[in-house]
Order: sequence, then C-alpha cells, then structure tokens
Amino acid sequence: MSPKTTDGCLAELVSNLSEAFSEFSTEAAKLGALLERSGEPVTREGHDKLGKQCIVEVQAFEEYLNRKEEIFAYLKVESR
Repeated sequence: MSPKTTDGCLAELVSNLSEAFSEFSTEAAKLGALLERSGEPVTREGHDKLGKQCIVEVQAFEEYLNRKEEIFAYLKVESR
C-alpha cells in the first residue's frame, strides 16, 4: 500500500468516525430536549418517547465506538 493510499484509508475512517460522533451528538441533544420538556408526572406517551430516544442514542453511540475501534485496528493499537 502506498503512503497516499494509506492516508486515504485513514482519512475515510476518521471521516466515518466524525459522522458517527455527529449523529450521536444530535441524538443526545434530542434526548436532552425530551428530558427537559418532561414534567412530573411523565405521561405514558412521554415515557415511550424517552425510551425510544434512549435506544436511538445508544445505537448512535455504539456506531461511534465501532468506528473508533476500526481506526485503532487500522493503526494497530489497543483501545483504552
């Protein structure tokens, strides 16, 4: 693999990581907004929305972690 190809692969991995983190950040902000709007007592509908948003946020975070692990594997270093 030439240095240019290597740099291109790493750049793509970093771009994917950035996109995954951006998606996680967006979903975390949505969850924060839902939590901010929720009041006492939380309605069944509000509870369902919070539950669904929590799942979406976790999935986005898992995607981010997967992309991070791809970079570590590419660089042949152990994650922390």
